[in-house]
Amino acid sequence: MKSILDTNKKELLVLRAESISRQLTAEEVTHIATVLGAFWKYDYAAARQGQVGKHALLKSGFHSDGFFVSKILLEPENIRHIMSYQIGIKLGIENVVVPDYVAGIPYGATALGSNVAKIIGVYEAYMSKINDRIVLDTKIPSGATLLLVEDFCTRGTGLIEAVLQIKNTQPFVKILPYNPVIINRGGLKEIFVEGAGNFSVIPVVEQRIKGWNPIERCPLCDIGSVAIKPKITDENWRLLTTSQLK
Repeated sequence: MKSILDTNKKELLVLRAESISRQLTAEEVTHIATVLGAFWKYDYAAARQGQVGKHALLKSGFHSDGFFVSKILLEPENIRHIMSYQIGIKLGIENVVVPDYVAGIPYGATALGSNVAKIIGVYEAYMSKINDRIVLDTKIPSGATLLLVEDFCTRGTGLIEAVLQIKNTQPFVKILPYNPVIINRGGLKEIFVEGAGNFSVIPVVEQRIKGWNPIERCPLCDIGSVAIKPKITDENWRLLTTSQLK
């Protein structure tokens, strides 16, 4: 099999999950995301030449010099299956108990969660966003276990919101204390949720991306770069990814 690092977009889009029986590396996952146009990284060399451009404003409020877009990465069905299989492999390596239900945290991991549920052979639970709030739509039996799947982890904001919502609306559901993700970009090992305890982050790969609290200091803002929300519109993503091109 040709090295994943040497594949182009056409080759990636026909790659089958069953042909990859091992864990992917961080370099391979980043290559896949980059080729598909789902990864942006700040160009410090261009900034030194005066092209300071824009940088990413995360939903946590932090500023960042890199950003993955799961909508783009997971849109091709075969890539979504590959990443779902990779999560399944990782859950097995970590000896995570098989849950009764799996749910993908919306919006980024909705389809991902569905695929993971099928792969490990359990029920799928559905989550949605109503008025920008995460809602668990599926009524889960009391005492049943639920595993929440996410696309990326930076500061655990999505997981925390999802867990708190479930605890408030379906308190007898047992949420497994894990946060399986494709990429852990924030370096967290655990995420603490008030009233629910610690959730271990289980990533397919670790890919650290720098982040700063702008209240304290953002070095990219200091040199004149402007922070924008990458996913709020397609135009914002275009602006972010082209802002340092000459």
